[in-house]
Amino acid sequence: MAKDTVELPLIGREATVVAESIDNEERTIEVVWTTGATVQRYRWEGWDVVEYDEELEVSERALRLDRLNGGAPFLDSHRSWDSRNTLGAVVPDSVRIKGGKGTAKIRLTAAEDAKPIIDRILERTINKVSVGYRVHQYDIRAAEKKGERDLYRAIDWEPYEISAVAMPADPGANIRSEEPGRQVSRFACVLHRQGETAAAAAMEKGTTMSKPKQPAAGQEVRNAPGSEVETRAPEAPATPAATPAPAAPEARETPEEIAARAVVAERERTGAITDLCRRHGLEDAFEADLIRSGATIEQVRAKVLDKLAETDPLEGRTYEPAPAQVRGESANDIAFRDALHNALMHRINPGVNELSDAGRQFRGLTLLDIGRENLERRGVSTRGMARMEIAAQLFGRAAGYHSTSDFPTILANVANQTLRAAYDEIPRTFQAWARRETITDFKPVTRVQLSGAPDLEKVLESGEFQYGTMGEAKEVYALSTYGKIIGFTRQMLINDDLGAFTRVTQAFGARAADLEGDIVYAILQQNPAMGDGTNLFHADHGNLGAAAVINEASLTAAYRAYAKQTGIEGHKISVNPSFLIAPPGQRVVEARKILTSTTPNSTSEVNVYANQLQVVSERRLIPDSGQDPWFLSAMPTMIDTVEYAYLDGNDGVFTETRTGFEVDGIEIKARHDFAAKAIDHRGMYKNPGAAPA
Repeated sequence: MAKDTVELPLIGREATVVAESIDNEERTIEVVWTTGATVQRYRWEGWDVVEYDEELEVSERALRLDRLNGGAPFLDSHRSWDSRNTLGAVVPDSVRIKGGKGTAKIRLTAAEDAKPIIDRILERTINKVSVGYRVHQYDIRAAEKKGERDLYRAIDWEPYEISAVAMPADPGANIRSEEPGRQVSRFACVLHRQGETAAAAAMEKGTTMSKPKQPAAGQEVRNAPGSEVETRAPEAPATPAATPAPAAPEARETPEEIAARAVVAERERTGAITDLCRRHGLEDAFEADLIRSGATIEQVRAKVLDKLAETDPLEGRTYEPAPAQVRGESANDIAFRDALHNALMHRINPGVNELSDAGRQFRGLTLLDIGRENLERRGVSTRGMARMEIAAQLFGRAAGYHSTSDFPTILANVANQTLRAAYDEIPRTFQAWARRETITDFKPVTRVQLSGAPDLEKVLESGEFQYGTMGEAKEVYALSTYGKIIGFTRQMLINDDLGAFTRVTQAFGARAADLEGDIVYAILQQNPAMGDGTNLFHADHGNLGAAAVINEASLTAAYRAYAKQTGIEGHKISVNPSFLIAPPGQRVVEARKILTSTTPNSTSEVNVYANQLQVVSERRLIPDSGQDPWFLSAMPTMIDTVEYAYLDGNDGVFTETRTGFEVDGIEIKARHDFAAKAIDHRGMYKNPGAAPA
């Protein structure tokens, strides 16, 4: 039996998710990652493709499971070169080999950037996986008949990772875990032969594996099974009478010696890459990419020099401002800016914003110190500059609107985040009973009220069906824009007055949220005219009750008014109130008393409306004088009530920034596009309220 050692890349094949074992709450899935089935693959012989079969032995003896049981990664489509492609990991010690199948449990990540793919897995849209594995040893059986294929049986193999895939790779194709253009990592594989084939003979001559490439002059191409093509020196052309000279005996290394030598070489290469990246302060992700790429030390040094030139384009420090042009940002630029942003947000609210390791280096620095650091990194020397000069450089413009530093952008991000946080924290009670919409532009929009379906009429034998019509009414409204400009001046920078700036932005965010409530509740207070010319709450609309406190009698009258409502065509409609809206104080007390479940001693003490309505307490409904009113609203999914709307893609308050003209610093404009309109009176009811008895 002939035995060779060759180098093969990482290989992959299809597997499946066990659908009934998806646990959405625990975010785990069960997969059958191998059945060992025979699949067709191919190898290169010169420029010809030769097919062969590969079969995996699925047994405890044949499988090396340490990587998988140790928490191997669950990747997106075998993309192992970027940690952001990690969708989860194999649950340690969950791998099982039974009945010729390999199964494992995978825990999915909760990271936000992976959510779209995770959702597809949990909803079973993506239900295929692919396993990437390395073969340490093949047992090869040569084809016995013409037309059959050689059988490569993997008797010692090791799974490296499992991947979610939209469409499994062709079983005959190798799956490599690197980007296009990267060097392929290769692993030693021992080949045991039974019988002799042309391909085996080629291997006996010492062919090894590498990427396919065009042969240079005077060279020819050979390869080994499951590999790509390698260029090697040619043999002398044979003639019918010529026979090749016998080769000198060659000492062969054992597989163990080859593996040990490869491990030592890889350790030396990895150590050298780590030293280079640490010495030049390069990020861990770049270092990991270099290690995974399989590049030689000479190639790594060239890539490190390119990276340093990219992240520090200025060879020396000068006082001249950076050219006013838009530059592509490196990963180091983005990381530096994110660290500054984190340090400032931690300073504003340390209880909410945890200081990151990168942001810790700026802890305790004043705004001017941070600005100086930013300028120095951008190539502007601040040696000998006065505080006002540094501030001028931070906010200055060489030409147009391009600043000489990242500082205005960082401040704008801080302002936007604090403003949005304050906006989101303000409660808006109208969201429970009003309906939300999105409008694409500022043109007037029309909301049509459709009546119920027409009456069904009896159709006599051989009679014709008659056409019916539906009545309609409409309400029209349009978005409005609200906004203000906030300034951060050089004086605030020098005074290190970040707190004053963020307090202003927080106040703007809170005011934007309050503005929405003001607009919506003004509809209930001002009782505007509807499209039919009648006020929202009016006797003609049947939704205005006689002044009363909230009690059993007044609620009964309100429910009766709802029961009398008719559609546009005059038919009774089925609609009931779901919300009781009142100002805080006496009305809310009355509402909670009559809507709370109690344990009565007699039927006369029963709260007949207990738990029938949800109480909404709103301060804006307190009148300037007179009695407190109260309102009822139906569920907005049942019938139109009040509709509020945002501009498409701009939900809530947004900011824009520019280097200031009116202020000597930066200007941040807060902008909010919002509107609200009563759409249908039938879902609304008002009682003017009365003094308690």
